[in-house]
Order: sequence, then structure tokens, then C-alpha cells
Amino acid sequence: MAHWHDTDPLQRYIGQDSTKVKVLEASQAPDGSVNAVLQGERFEKQIRTQMPDGSPAAARLYPILPPTTLQYPDFLKACTGCGKCIEACPEKILKAAHREYEVYDIHDAAGKATASFELGYCRPNCHRCAEVCETGAIPLLDLAQKRAVRTGWAQFNSRTCITRTDHVPCDACIRHCPHKAITPVEKNGLKIPHINTRLCTGCGACEFYCPARPKAIYVEGL
Repeated sequence: MAHWHDTDPLQRYIGQDSTKVKVLEASQAPDGSVNAVLQGERFEKQIRTQMPDGSPAAARLYPILPPTTLQYPDFLKACTGCGKCIEACPEKILKAAHREYEVYDIHDAAGKATASFELGYCRPNCHRCAEVCETGAIPLLDLAQKRAVRTGWAQFNSRTCITRTDHVPCDACIRHCPHKAITPVEKNGLKIPHINTRLCTGCGACEFYCPARPKAIYVEGL
């Protein structure tokens, strides 16, 4: 099950060639977000991350842009790959991209910044990356504005959640979400996280603190 928030989310991801994609299930929530089960090569997750110990972390369809950046074409055009944001990030969530941006058919973006949450998450009271960015690729906003910018969407995979696999209670993602975007709901006798898409900004706290391997809750790029 994938979740998107877009004016026409299914069309955005499926594109014009619908013959290679099969919509198995789709529903729209009151906030305009769409939940859909899609089948096809286009939706195979190519971006895979690992924890420092080598265990699997998350798999994504799309790369996560640095905080406060909204459109990947604008960011990639302005980013020089200098690495100053990567060095300045106290949480170490920024790293040099390898092939992540190739999902957009962009093949010259290696070395430019992307985000991942194996070592930390984007704290609401920090904008060090924007402060050191000399080209404006990462816009410097005041912290209140920065906290309102969405960089991704949290996704939940019940198949790897330890409440299901190990039959132990866990509320790590709920407790650590700085935006209070995750609440517990009961399903089949288990309490699992429900993500409020209006509040989620994709900061990565839920993914970072999730004890499951691979992560049961993770951030998907926009």
C-alpha cells in the first residue's frame, strides 16, 4: 500500500503509459490523500539504504531532498555538490547522492545532496544546512517556516513491524514524532501507527527510531 498527497496523485506516478501499471486498489481520504496498491515495474523500489551494521534500513521509490527544498529540478540545478551542507548537518542525515536521482532520468547528479535517516533525523529547530549553502539550493527559512515545509511522507509497512513479527508492543514512532503526526490505532488486536498526512513533514524521526529491520515506518520522497 502506498500513500500520496497530490492534485492527481495516481496520474503523477503512473504517467501516460498505464499499460505497464495495474491499480489493484485505490481510495481517497477526506484530506485529499490517496492510498493505492499498484503493480508494475515502475513501482519497484530502487533506492535502498543500510544501517551502519549492514542491516537493511529502508527502500524508497523516490529520493528525499534536503530540508526546505521543494522541487528537485530547481535544487539539482542550484546544487554544486560542494558538500558543505553534508559536513554541517549535526544529525548526519545528508549524504552525497550516488544514483538516487536517476529515478528522474537524471544521470549527472552524483555527489549532490540527498537525505536519509539511518543516523538521525531532521530536527525542527535546526537549519544548519541552509545556513552554509552558498547557492540557495537549500533555502534559508526561519524555523517556523521550515517546520511547515514537507520533504516527504511517512509510510508504514505492517509486515515488518515488531508488534506483528515479534508480538511485542512498540510505540517508538508515536513517542518520537516531533509533529504529533502519528497516533495508535487497533487492528486485528494489535496497536499500529496511523499517520496524519496533514501533520507529517517527512522529518524522519519515526524512521530513525523504528527498531525493525527493515524499517516498518519510513519516509518516501515526494
